Amino acid sequence: MSIKPMRVIDFFCGAGGFSEGFRQQGFSIIMGIDYWQPAINSHNLNHDLNDTIKDALVFWGGSSGDTDEIDGLEDAEILIGSPSCVSFSMSNRAGKADKTDGIRLVEAYLRVIAVKRNQENSILKAWYMENVPKSREFIREKYSFSQLNLSEWAKKNGYQANDVALEIKGEILNAGDYGAPQGRKRFIAGEWVETGEFYSPFKTHETHKSVADIRSKMPKISTPENHPSKFVDPNYVNIVLSVKELSDHFYDTGVHKIKWEKAEFLKTNHPFMGKMSFPENEQRTSRTILATRSAGAREAILYRSEYNKEGDGEYRLPTIREAATLMGFPFSYQFFGSEGVKWKQIGNSVCPHLSSAIAKMVREKTGLPPILNHEMDFSALDGNYKKVDNLNTFRETNLPPPPSRRDNAKFRRHAFKLGNMTVDLMNYHPDRKDEVAENWYVVSFFGTGTGYKRKVFLDAELNQIEKILESQVSEFKKFKTSIEKMADPVCSVSLQSMYENDLHILEKGNPILILKNLKSLIFELDPCLKNKTVSCSLLPKNKIPIVHLMSAYGLLTLLR
Repeated sequence: MSIKPMRVIDFFCGAGGFSEGFRQQGFSIIMGIDYWQPAINSHNLNHDLNDTIKDALVFWGGSSGDTDEIDGLEDAEILIGSPSCVSFSMSNRAGKADKTDGIRLVEAYLRVIAVKRNQENSILKAWYMENVPKSREFIREKYSFSQLNLSEWAKKNGYQANDVALEIKGEILNAGDYGAPQGRKRFIAGEWVETGEFYSPFKTHETHKSVADIRSKMPKISTPENHPSKFVDPNYVNIVLSVKELSDHFYDTGVHKIKWEKAEFLKTNHPFMGKMSFPENEQRTSRTILATRSAGAREAILYRSEYNKEGDGEYRLPTIREAATLMGFPFSYQFFGSEGVKWKQIGNSVCPHLSSAIAKMVREKTGLPPILNHEMDFSALDGNYKKVDNLNTFRETNLPPPPSRRDNAKFRRHAFKLGNMTVDLMNYHPDRKDEVAENWYVVSFFGTGTGYKRKVFLDAELNQIEKILESQVSEFKKFKTSIEKMADPVCSVSLQSMYENDLHILEKGNPILILKNLKSLIFELDPCLKNKTVSCSLLPKNKIPIVHLMSAYGLLTLLR
């Protein structure tokens, strides 16, 4: 006897990652709600719907008795939702952003749950909500009807305004534990309504999939003609596509050197954060794919290009298909919009692997077995690649000229970090940040966070530093001679001009190259110097790595 699939409404559906996991487990997605047109277009295409954009705040109602928008929703056994997480995210101004908008969206969604759960003859079996881990700090453990703008509704339905309408239970789950090739932690709240309990899905992957597990099974972007005629999806064995059917993958995503070089510095030599791999360490699981597609940030995901370039285009961003596959979307899942719009949809999504694991738990509670990977049906997605703008070009891209730096662009960078300390070359005084590019400074920073200390070196202190180095570094004369040969004396105007205009980072007077060359010069002179410390009355530390004094000496000499 056939069993009618349980129905699902997906709030804040985006492109449909949450929906996709439930669809894979045999649920019927009957509606997606989102205010962003490209996301609704993608959700409609992949789940065969015809929804229009809708702001979830309408479910808050005009009064505590107004539930017209909620009552107008089609009945569904399962409600899922991912309220916008921007204001909760740690990446949003270090997590200090105003949380009001995020809380309003969460509570508008919970108001829907409260009505559907507590109304007479409710058919709701389960509900779930996904958000970033930090959101847990701002979501109440219990909500009364009055707190969800339901005081009048409660009285009409036999409750008191202060009665508990909803209890929030959940856990922080990592999508990698369920087969997603990405370390993506999210707070999942929800309830199996019959018991009022949150049942955590069973972990299936003690060892997380690596980037290599995925990318090694995908065709290279540069030579699709040299691959087999068919490609098997690394996540889903039932999906086998031809080159023609594999969209958004065969195009060049190379980035300019001034972008990837900045990312390299921030990843490997950040002034106060830990070291990251550059390019990506593909033997590890993918880092979280963010909604913002950036090539010059610490969070950028960069691979070496298959086109064997140097400089511009030497490293590249993931293709849209790589990003989607690392998120856990099927090869045949499609996205509407430009490259940036597609990326944002992917980065905002719930990993389908995690969603599928939750859906399996619901099936178990209703006495149904899980649908295994080789049993999943993706035929509903067939041919959808023809309906979107495909990014495939099947050719190498000649990058346009690098983006110009703005006039009087700020510069602050050090040659290396050691002993929780840096010596930075800066084109502004740390106490006068509005005066940019008028003068250049050599500044030492100690410690991290709000309690860090700093020292602005003066030109007059160069002789004192030189005397210390002469007595402590046996190869100092050689070092001094090399510094004098490394570059002609520079002035503020020439340094700033070189930084702003040498967009390929090739000229030796570029401050970026000056610092890189200074690092090489110091550590090639004597590798053991890295472990040597020295006292210096100029600095507020008893002992400092002597290589920092050498860095200060080199920069002061060049500026002099």
